[in-house]
Amino acid sequence: MKTPLAPPLLSARESVKGKIVWIRILIKTIVGLGALLFAMESFANNVNGKVVDVSSGDTFTIQIGDGKTFKVRLMEVDAPEPSQAFGRQARLFSESLLMENLVNVEFDTVDKYGRLIGQVTLPDGRVLNQELLRQGLAWHYRVHAPVNEFLSELEYRAWKSKAGLWIDPSASPPWKYRREPGSIEPPGNGLRMDYDLILSYGLIGDPKTKLYQWPACQNYPRDSKEFTVFGNFMEALKSGFRASPDCKGK
Repeated sequence: MKTPLAPPLLSARESVKGKIVWIRILIKTIVGLGALLFAMESFANNVNGKVVDVSSGDTFTIQIGDGKTFKVRLMEVDAPEPSQAFGRQARLFSESLLMENLVNVEFDTVDKYGRLIGQVTLPDGRVLNQELLRQGLAWHYRVHAPVNEFLSELEYRAWKSKAGLWIDPSASPPWKYRREPGSIEPPGNGLRMDYDLILSYGLIGDPKTKLYQWPACQNYPRDSKEFTVFGNFMEALKSGFRASPDCKGK
């Protein structure tokens, strides 16, 4: 019986070369993160920009004065995906209000894709987040505490009048459409968070006990309507919550 050959050892030169590659990747990551944080500080969470592209009802690209571009994701609303019913209508509606116009973006955070997550004010003073709900071209995305009652009311009025997508009583919200089988580990902080997947993370907190849980925890509640939704662990901790004893690892 032949003894299996051991894998060849890397030469000192190859080993150093490999380390250099990883160092370069690390430096690029740090520089990219630093630039993103610098942009956030420079804008003071508020920026004006010209809209140069609209990819969906709730996502578009702005160009600021120095020529840099940033993607924007509307906060607290969720428009149908382009491949869903009314996805095209939502995109065309936003495009008609946005393209080539100067808008104001008041953003709350930046997600893993570098998207500014915020409220967008149009040149005429209207708020795009609200207009999509009024027209029945988006759902109220309840992922912030406390829940915005004004947006809930706009959604209710659109539903009651069967505006836009509400003409279909079985319309499926985009967060369910995007959901993949299995659970997703919630991210550690906002810069690792995909804003579109917050409800898929399932990270929730009990306002009474100030304990947070996610689907991997034992005794995860089936009904979480009265719970606070978090997009990442850091957000839960900053809100005064701590991990439930039923959870391991966080």
